Amino acid sequence: MIMDWESQGQNRPSADPPGLFDASREALLFLDRHHLPRTTLSYAMALQSVLHPYGPLGQEVARRTDGGVRLTEDDVRDLMPLVRQHEMTERRGDRAQLENELGDQAERLETLTADARQITSGFTSEIAALSQAHRGGNDMGPDTGAVALLLEQLIARIARTERDLEELAANVASLRTRIDSVPHDEDVDPLTGVMSRTGARALVEALAGDPHGYVVATCSLDDLEGINDRYGRSVADNVLRAFVATLRQSCEGAEIIRWQGNLFVVVLRGRPLSMATGMLEDARGAMQARTLRLRGSGEPIGVVTMSAGVAVGIGVPMEETFHKAESLRQLAVDGIGNRILSRA
Repeated sequence: MIMDWESQGQNRPSADPPGLFDASREALLFLDRHHLPRTTLSYAMALQSVLHPYGPLGQEVARRTDGGVRLTEDDVRDLMPLVRQHEMTERRGDRAQLENELGDQAERLETLTADARQITSGFTSEIAALSQAHRGGNDMGPDTGAVALLLEQLIARIARTERDLEELAANVASLRTRIDSVPHDEDVDPLTGVMSRTGARALVEALAGDPHGYVVATCSLDDLEGINDRYGRSVADNVLRAFVATLRQSCEGAEIIRWQGNLFVVVLRGRPLSMATGMLEDARGAMQARTLRLRGSGEPIGVVTMSAGVAVGIGVPMEETFHKAESLRQLAVDGIGNRILSRA
């Protein structure tokens, strides 16, 4: 298990997304500007379009309102599939976060188990030392006061460990219940919470008909296999989660797909190549700057870098653009890595 050292303590984000209050207020103003009733459906549409102005919903709203045209209630109904798409993405992120918390609790359980073993082994060593001292010439017998003190310390440490284990067991049970309540399907990658390749089928099919064109980036971590070999799969999985979090932060409005293993696809519609490449460069820099350490020991796992290929598609199947981007990514990986290569 790893932790992002800089995300702990005071720098840790709050439970609510930043700017949610402002987004809610802007959504209500949006409804008023379009003379739409403040119903549950219309508010959901307005809020998601404000939160994701460059996503599929935000772009469709911009297209329909181009030139000052007001949305109608019929438009709201037509836009609901895109609204649900954003809501499903948020729920997927919630599930990934819950599973990450469960992993943290499992690691804490492992730590407490190790502590219990240390308590008993330490007590055995100290008793053995007292016995050895007695055999070395102390005819007065073992120091009963020292033995009593050791027993008292042992009992206190065991009591603390038992309390921690009881609290942890309750936390794990609660997390399990919360995770089970979140929908889970094959359209979502269970590890990272982004779209799976299966879930991206509709998106992939629609790209060829997008008149504004689209950008596809294929990206991967440069040494995930080495991390897995050195620290194990659980650490490698958490590095992947950190990678996806970085992509989400840097690529606002993008669709992120876990294509296979360590290969992710980022799709941006209606954006120029230069802007998309800049987003991937931001992600590369942010990933390289993250301080990832093993939880518990605090041992750094070293700098983790990414590489990507970025290509443009206009009126062509996504597969064609994907292959262009993938050839660029492979060039970056086969070279020194830690590079973003792009081509129109």
